[in-house]
Amino acid sequence: MILLSKPYGGYAAGTIVQLSTSVEAALVASGYGSVSAGPVTPGAVSTTQPAGRVGIAATGTSVVVSNSEFTTESKFSAYLSNAAADGTALYITRITPAAGSVTFTLNAAATAAVAIDWALLGPYGGMTTNA
Repeated sequence: MILLSKPYGGYAAGTIVQLSTSVEAALVASGYGSVSAGPVTPGAVSTTQPAGRVGIAATGTSVVVSNSEFTTESKFSAYLSNAAADGTALYITRITPAAGSVTFTLNAAATAAVAIDWALLGPYGGMTTNA
């Protein structure tokens, strides 16, 4: 994970994000941020990336990821990626794509911050390649 000191890929400066290892290394080398132990900054995210990790704060039940490339027909893969299981937020019940965003909804309110790894799928169900 990386703490961004400058905006990148639609993410605001001051947020902790998780990107591919090679992208994070390049960003640190370029002065865009520093390595962080996390967790990712919880809350809605606006990004230009086709995949990532988003956080939901304690008591939260959903989170929105905005990206101008998303449509109502977009397909996503997503899962909870916590190191330790939350006692109530056990799984994602709904992935709701919309024009310019997607909402991930949990089965129950989280008792602690949880993370969701997500990816936009290609037209035939495969992963997109520009992550």
